[in-house]
Amino acid sequence: MAGIVRRNPFDELASFWPRDLFARFNSSSLAGEWSPRCDIDEDETSITVHAELPGVEAKDMEVSVHQGMLTIRGEKRTEKTEEKSGYSERFFGSFERSLAIPANVDEDKIEAQLKDGVLQVRLPKTEPSPPPTPRPVTIKTA
Repeated sequence: MAGIVRRNPFDELASFWPRDLFARFNSSSLAGEWSPRCDIDEDETSITVHAELPGVEAKDMEVSVHQGMLTIRGEKRTEKTEEKSGYSERFFGSFERSLAIPANVDEDKIEAQLKDGVLQVRLPKTEPSPPPTPRPVTIKTA
């Protein structure tokens, strides 16, 4: 005899939502940690990452590549004003965003440019190598 199993249909819907949907509103985000939103475009010659960083100056950020990861980190500083506002939805504080990059990116030729609050990182691709051909292995007998 089968037992009665309680089913929650909302658990099934959870798999359709991005896991970080509410991550920007968790306690660590309110404490000053946030992550810039990114768009990624790809064509035959390069991959381009556009990261929204309004109000962040180039001197306050760093772009690095290490072990197949592109990392954008920095700090958005608060604006010092004499008047206190009662409500703010803007994020300030340190940020970091890491993205895995494919093996066919030429890491020595990566370029970054900041313009109008958008950081553009261009990752040029290397020439595709031909697929390896099978090589026979000799079987030794005892």
